[in-house]
Amino acid sequence: MAQAQHRRETRWQRRGQLRKVTSLRRVRNCGVPLDPEGGVTLAVTSNADGTRTAGYSGLASCGSVWCCPQCAAKIATRRADELSTVMRAVDEAGGSAFLLTLTMRHDRGDRLGLTKDERKRLRQLEDNRAGYEAANANWWDFDEHQAEADAIEENTLRQRRGCWDVLSDAWARVTSGGAWKADQELFGGLLGWARVVEVTDGDNGWHVHIHALLCFGAQVSAELVAGSVGARMFSRWRAALERKGFNASEEHGWDLRRVQLGDGDLADYFTKIAYEVTGSHRKEGRRAGGRTPMQLLADAVDAQEETAMARWWEWEQASEGRRQLTWSIGGRDLRKLAGLGAEVTDDEVVAEDLEGEVTLELTSNDYCVLQRTQREPELLAVAEMGGLMAARGWLRALGLGRSDEVDRL
Repeated sequence: MAQAQHRRETRWQRRGQLRKVTSLRRVRNCGVPLDPEGGVTLAVTSNADGTRTAGYSGLASCGSVWCCPQCAAKIATRRADELSTVMRAVDEAGGSAFLLTLTMRHDRGDRLGLTKDERKRLRQLEDNRAGYEAANANWWDFDEHQAEADAIEENTLRQRRGCWDVLSDAWARVTSGGAWKADQELFGGLLGWARVVEVTDGDNGWHVHIHALLCFGAQVSAELVAGSVGARMFSRWRAALERKGFNASEEHGWDLRRVQLGDGDLADYFTKIAYEVTGSHRKEGRRAGGRTPMQLLADAVDAQEETAMARWWEWEQASEGRRQLTWSIGGRDLRKLAGLGAEVTDDEVVAEDLEGEVTLELTSNDYCVLQRTQREPELLAVAEMGGLMAARGWLRALGLGRSDEVDRL
């Protein structure tokens, strides 16, 4: 309980610090009351084990899985549950699961990637180019000067693409073509895959890599899968990187191992994110691969480290609008296999409010006082330990609170 409370307090603290430095308006407004007139609701519900869970409703959420500690933790908890369900379904189907990691060589001078607006503009220019080419092939009239200007702009944007953009292209190459089609028919057939992107920042620049859960319909050893499907996937991966001016090491560029539920699989990975997303800035909390984005945030705010601040701003701009978790679709849909149904978006996950058995209404002014003093998580802890009576007393001791509580027991 104490550890969980500490993690929650750290996330709220990080979100408060984030507002001071973020360049993203939506992230900056996360946690602000949606309706200044309607206030904020503290909801408390009882769990089967006798404990209580408390949460706030009526707050804006940004849904940023990359930049917001609060939203990222909530999303990670949902994804961990979904992936655990998938792993159980694969096991019940008599299949086996493998975790494939693909990485790429990088250096300090490599950019992380295009911004959300730049990626959108590049897609538009690509569509324009296709239109110009079709017009030229059919002898249709088109604005040649505009086509030339678009070509220059497209080339400029392509020159600005970074590690993350190249990684996305390389994964698309890995999971397409005749060789991939043949790979999917092996070992009882590929049931599907789930892919996660992870990024850290180290002495050699941005380290962008992929963790992919590969699920097959039959029981098979990691050695057999690595020597066939894994080796061929890495070969396509490296070839795609080389075409974009990057590379991957045969020795360190990939790894494939068999996993079971809770034993280093993607569900376990997301569970760790849910607990560690705040990224302790203590030295012992740093990975060998460098700082996580949340550690960058901590160093930027707590240590006033200018380099960390610059890297954080680059991280915000490049990560905006990108998906952290993607699934195979069509006939190899893992979500369908597990009975999960349509995927809930990150925005939808964070917009879900706790349905409390009992609730306590706070005015927007009272909540803003808690926010300024960073005591929002303290009130949640009081409510979970002592219920609404304790929460009401705690608020009155601070000169806060109101008497129009709603009891829905």
